[in-house]
Amino acid sequence: MRIAATACNGSACDVYIPLSLLLPILVLIGSAVTGVTATSAARRDRTWMIVLGLCTVIGVVGPITALAVSRDSPDAFVVTSTILVAVAPVGALVYSFSRRAE
Repeated sequence: MRIAATACNGSACDVYIPLSLLLPILVLIGSAVTGVTATSAARRDRTWMIVLGLCTVIGVVGPITALAVSRDSPDAFVVTSTILVAVAPVGALVYSFSRRAE
Protein backbone atom coordinates (compact mmCIF):
# COMPACT_ATOMS: atom_id res chain seq x y z
CA MET A 1 0.00 0.00 0.00
CA ARG A 2 2.88 2.31 0.74
CA ILE A 3 4.26 1.85 -2.76
CA ALA A 4 0.89 2.65 -4.32
CA ALA A 5 0.43 5.72 -2.13
CA THR A 6 3.88 7.11 -2.92
CA ALA A 7 3.32 6.63 -6.66
CA CYS A 8 0.25 8.88 -6.80
CA ASN A 9 0.15 12.68 -6.98
CA GLY A 10 -2.44 15.33 -6.17
CA SER A 11 -5.96 14.86 -4.92
CA ALA A 12 -6.11 11.29 -6.27
CA CYS A 13 -4.07 10.29 -3.21
CA ASP A 14 -7.00 11.14 -0.93
CA VAL A 15 -8.46 7.72 -1.74
CA TYR A 16 -5.70 6.09 0.32
CA ILE A 17 -6.43 8.08 3.52
CA PRO A 18 -9.53 6.16 4.72
CA LEU A 19 -7.99 2.84 3.75
CA SER A 20 -4.75 3.60 5.58
CA LEU A 21 -6.75 4.43 8.71
CA LEU A 22 -9.10 1.47 8.40
CA LEU A 23 -6.49 -1.28 7.99
CA PRO A 24 -4.73 -0.82 11.35
CA ILE A 25 -8.06 -0.57 13.16
CA LEU A 26 -9.24 -3.81 11.54
CA VAL A 27 -5.98 -5.53 12.50
CA LEU A 28 -6.41 -4.45 16.14
CA ILE A 29 -10.03 -5.65 16.12
CA GLY A 30 -8.95 -8.98 14.62
CA SER A 31 -6.27 -9.42 17.24
CA ALA A 32 -8.72 -8.57 20.02
CA VAL A 33 -11.39 -10.95 18.71
CA THR A 34 -8.85 -13.75 18.34
CA GLY A 35 -7.51 -13.21 21.84
CA VAL A 36 -10.93 -12.98 23.48
CA THR A 37 -12.15 -16.07 21.64
CA ALA A 38 -9.09 -18.07 22.67
CA THR A 39 -9.32 -16.81 26.25
CA SER A 40 -12.96 -17.83 26.51
CA ALA A 41 -12.12 -21.24 25.04
CA ALA A 42 -9.51 -21.70 27.78
CA ARG A 43 -11.90 -20.94 30.63
CA ARG A 44 -11.39 -24.38 32.18
CA ASP A 45 -7.61 -24.05 32.33
CA ARG A 46 -6.76 -21.07 34.53
CA THR A 47 -3.11 -20.88 33.46
CA TRP A 48 -3.94 -20.72 29.76
CA MET A 49 -6.71 -18.26 30.44
CA ILE A 50 -4.27 -15.88 32.15
CA VAL A 51 -1.62 -16.34 29.45
CA LEU A 52 -4.10 -15.74 26.63
CA GLY A 53 -5.61 -12.78 28.46
CA LEU A 54 -2.16 -11.21 28.77
CA CYS A 55 -1.46 -11.94 25.10
CA THR A 56 -4.69 -10.18 24.19
CA VAL A 57 -3.84 -7.13 26.27
CA ILE A 58 -0.35 -6.99 24.77
CA GLY A 59 -1.76 -7.40 21.25
CA VAL A 60 -4.23 -4.55 21.64
CA VAL A 61 -2.60 -2.09 24.05
CA GLY A 62 0.98 -2.72 22.89
CA PRO A 63 0.67 -1.18 19.40
CA ILE A 64 -1.15 1.86 20.79
CA THR A 65 1.59 2.36 23.37
CA ALA A 66 4.26 1.82 20.71
CA LEU A 67 2.64 4.55 18.64
CA ALA A 68 2.86 6.98 21.53
CA VAL A 69 6.48 6.05 22.25
CA SER A 70 7.92 5.82 18.73
CA ARG A 71 5.80 8.24 16.74
CA ASP A 72 8.93 9.96 15.40
CA SER A 73 10.24 6.70 13.95
CA PRO A 74 7.56 5.16 11.70
CA ASP A 75 9.71 2.28 10.46
CA ALA A 76 10.48 1.12 14.00
CA PHE A 77 6.81 1.54 14.91
CA VAL A 78 5.64 -0.66 12.05
CA VAL A 79 7.98 -3.49 13.01
CA THR A 80 7.23 -3.20 16.72
CA SER A 81 3.47 -2.99 16.33
CA THR A 82 3.42 -5.89 13.87
CA ILE A 83 5.16 -8.09 16.42
CA LEU A 84 2.95 -6.89 19.27
CA VAL A 85 -0.33 -7.31 17.39
CA ALA A 86 0.68 -10.86 16.41
CA VAL A 87 1.10 -11.95 20.04
CA ALA A 88 -2.60 -12.77 20.57
CA PRO A 89 -3.06 -14.86 17.40
CA VAL A 90 0.22 -16.71 18.01
CA GLY A 91 -0.82 -17.40 21.61
CA ALA A 92 -4.16 -18.72 20.38
CA LEU A 93 -2.41 -20.91 17.83
CA VAL A 94 -0.06 -22.36 20.46
CA TYR A 95 -3.03 -22.99 22.75
CA SER A 96 -5.00 -24.74 20.02
CA PHE A 97 -2.14 -27.11 19.19
CA SER A 98 -1.34 -27.79 22.84
CA ARG A 99 -4.96 -28.80 23.46
CA ARG A 100 -4.85 -31.38 20.66
CA ALA A 101 -1.97 -33.19 22.31
CA GLU A 102 -4.08 -34.01 25.34
